[in-house]
Amino acid sequence: MKKLIPLLILSVLTLSLSSCRKIIDIEQEEADQTTVIQAELYEGTNDFSVKITKTGNFFGDNSLEVITNATVTLDDGTTSYPISHTGNGRYILPAFTAISGTEYTLVVNENGNNFEAKATMPALVPIDTVTYVFLPQSTFTDEGYLTQIEFQDPAGEENFYRLFLTIQDELFGDIENLILLDDGFLDGNRIEFPLFAADVAQAFDTITMELHSCDENTLTYLEGVDEVLGGGNGAPPANPDGNFNNGALGNFSVYAVAKKSTVIIP
Repeated sequence: MKKLIPLLILSVLTLSLSSCRKIIDIEQEEADQTTVIQAELYEGTNDFSVKITKTGNFFGDNSLEVITNATVTLDDGTTSYPISHTGNGRYILPAFTAISGTEYTLVVNENGNNFEAKATMPALVPIDTVTYVFLPQSTFTDEGYLTQIEFQDPAGEENFYRLFLTIQDELFGDIENLILLDDGFLDGNRIEFPLFAADVAQAFDTITMELHSCDENTLTYLEGVDEVLGGGNGAPPANPDGNFNNGALGNFSVYAVAKKSTVIIP
């Protein structure tokens, strides 16, 4: 499954007047601003970052307002860790060690409003190998090497994945070219997944695959962002479902990352 996703846009309003010159006064009540929390926690020892903003107004400055005075904590069921504001609405917990199988609770108190999200860190799924095959130029592809990731899906559990591929210094799988997988009907099988979403590599290029295991909520949230921005069914967009309570937008996402590199040898 391949998704192409730009950055989250919570709402867009365009008023277009091409030939009419009459000035029309519109009395419209401004929508309440909504708190937006974006957080990504990675397995192992890493800096944990939380970004807190508010949505802009339709009829005023539509830029995001950063929140600098929130109280933010991360709880692992034993200890509650305070997370300090470091500037521009960014809160950092340095060198935090996240452990697979542990449920974490992120709590944000912003001007008396309490927002909470829970997520359980998945286990890392290792990459077995990165392979490639030469493709001649065609209507559908340039001449070069199609890359493929191969790994063993754990049996008896639901697994959800996000993939990244770097060819030399070019990254595929970021928020503008998102690649998502789940084990669906492949539970417990060896998965061999060619990355048609990426460009072909060339001889002697270094390629790096990253397999990010995530929880179901993270995958669902990213799919929801795609629905908002893709607009494939023509329905009015709705905000994607994140895991924060009390009306906050955004998501507390968790990832365990496996990584493998190889060089294209003709």
